[in-house]
Amino acid sequence: MDYREHPGINHSTLKAFSKGSLYVRHMLDNGSKETESMRLGTLTHLMVLEPHLMADEVAIAPELNRRTKAGKEKWEEFERSSEGKLVVTKEQAFLAEAMAESVLSHPAAAEILTDFEPEVERFWTDELFGIECKAKIDGVRNDGLLIDLKTAMDASVAGFNRAIFNNYYHTQASWYMNGQAHHGKPMPTGFVFIAVGNTAPHEVSVIRMTDQALRVGARTVTDWLYEYRQRTKTNNWISNPSIVDVVVPGWIDRGDA
Repeated sequence: MDYREHPGINHSTLKAFSKGSLYVRHMLDNGSKETESMRLGTLTHLMVLEPHLMADEVAIAPELNRRTKAGKEKWEEFERSSEGKLVVTKEQAFLAEAMAESVLSHPAAAEILTDFEPEVERFWTDELFGIECKAKIDGVRNDGLLIDLKTAMDASVAGFNRAIFNNYYHTQASWYMNGQAHHGKPMPTGFVFIAVGNTAPHEVSVIRMTDQALRVGARTVTDWLYEYRQRTKTNNWISNPSIVDVVVPGWIDRGDA
């Protein structure tokens, strides 16, 4: 079965509980809309993880004046020839190439990106809640190390460390480790993020997830799965059914109250 058609819930959908249950319902009904940032990420992933697929899966849009008859005809021809491909601009291609070069020239990243299988699909049933789950892992090394490539506004060690928890990448890592453990070939031995900056100088950081970080992620995932089971049982997806009090942030509270 095609990954997208498999009924299992993925991490991206489950993560929407961090905003509210109604967001989860919306993603279940509508999926997620591709953004320019996601498009750039996909292109960078291909260049780093599966460069041999570039010709078959990517089309660079020509620069045309589509207000003219000739321009319109050439664009229509391009659309026909690029159907089903990832269409990007020349600027996006140059940017992705610069990021890919930074990743592949980084000593630790280059060493990790050997002897691995890219775009690994995993399907399993969560034993605690009986929920069908799925994951697509960027890379699984033969020694069991799981790899995830991220493009980031701030790929410094400190900046991306913050992003891991702000963006729930720690729950993603836990989710992927669980999916690989269910498959068992090989058993997961660890998880690393390779982060690359999406602006010059395209800094690269390789950050290994600790057991503590994975445990924190796993606890949050368990909470989300529990809520998902309860929401699907009752079909009640209202995030906040009652009145709530405003919370004054610590940075603004000077003891005035």
